Amino acid sequence: MATILIVDDSILMRRNLRMLLTEAGHTVVAEASNGMEAYKEYAKHEPDLVTMDITMPVMDGLESLKKIIVTYPHAKIIMISALDQKNMVFEAIQNGAKHYILKPITLEKILETISLVLDQPAAGKAVSDSAALQPSPKPRDAQAAPFAIDNKNGVFIVSLYAAPDESSLTSIHMALQGFLFVKPLKVIFNFDELEELDPGVVERVKSYMLQIQEAEGTVRVVCHNPKLVQQLKSADEALFAKIHTDMGQVIL
Repeated sequence: MATILIVDDSILMRRNLRMLLTEAGHTVVAEASNGMEAYKEYAKHEPDLVTMDITMPVMDGLESLKKIIVTYPHAKIIMISALDQKNMVFEAIQNGAKHYILKPITLEKILETISLVLDQPAAGKAVSDSAALQPSPKPRDAQAAPFAIDNKNGVFIVSLYAAPDESSLTSIHMALQGFLFVKPLKVIFNFDELEELDPGVVERVKSYMLQIQEAEGTVRVVCHNPKLVQQLKSADEALFAKIHTDMGQVIL
């Protein structure tokens, strides 16, 4: 069971969340009604997890997230948002949020999300989640993140620059989970710098692509290396039927 900080400017929402979380066996160590209070309460309690509303007075959830992550990079924060806040949700994930929940909140939804976030490997094993989600400019040095996720004109581009470890795969998965509500959803997996992938990583990528398709999204693959192209097609001929050799070829 986890210690949790609830951040929301609505007294009713905080009361409902406290009731749901307490009944599930978690401990609510503090509440905050705005982002500035959230930072102070986090510093005081350093809880296992934070539920953070995006829209609040004084300091909104996005700014509070950034402030907390700078000082406490291992903080696990779940953003709570309305459907029309998808751009802010993406920015929150880029800046270190672990997941999101769309309103209205149900017991099943919040408990499932909390379980997913608490089971994540701690940030910083190879590269912190917030750093990993930042676009990696070229040329890249040896310390650069093994992957990057960028948003260009509404298209999410997942670029792998090196063989991802479990922490990186988890970060990619959690980021993609945050995009599944975006309509229309368009995703490109860019493997342009890789020569081969571990079969287990290929299976994970396949599962991500299938999730995108199940969410009625469009997904494309870019890879110019013949060896890796053959590996992908051998893994799933139907899913990797069309592989582009250049990003300029992709039409979504």
